[in-house]
Amino acid sequence: MYRYGRANKRKKDHLLPSIGRIILGIEVKKMAELLKSGATMLSETCPECGTPLFKKAKETFCAKCNKPVVIIHSAIDEARLKTDVILEYSEQTLMAKIQEVSRILKDETDPDKLVAYGNAMSNWLSAIEKLRRLRNQN
Repeated sequence: MYRYGRANKRKKDHLLPSIGRIILGIEVKKMAELLKSGATMLSETCPECGTPLFKKAKETFCAKCNKPVVIIHSAIDEARLKTDVILEYSEQTLMAKIQEVSRILKDETDPDKLVAYGNAMSNWLSAIEKLRRLRNQN
């Protein structure tokens, strides 16, 4: 019976494809490198893949997914995060509009349109300043 158990265990080892063992080895090496570089392994795990999260400086991230992760401890943290995301998205949208109008301005010759575009860009830049102030308050 003891031999059967050993043979069964060997069969399980062979069920894991060699590519899977290679990927697992790469992930373990990456985690070891992070620990050597001063990162801290946290007790929390990635919500997507279940791998332990790491923290280096003020950034928490998943070594396997290679993505930042935000740990929310309270409803206040969640509200702040949502606010930050909305403010950042709004700023990116305004920057995209400014770039779009900037390209249009290169070829525009109509004075009325130039004034309208200039006013729009001025308003968008003011809005970006306000968004950045709000983000810094959070």
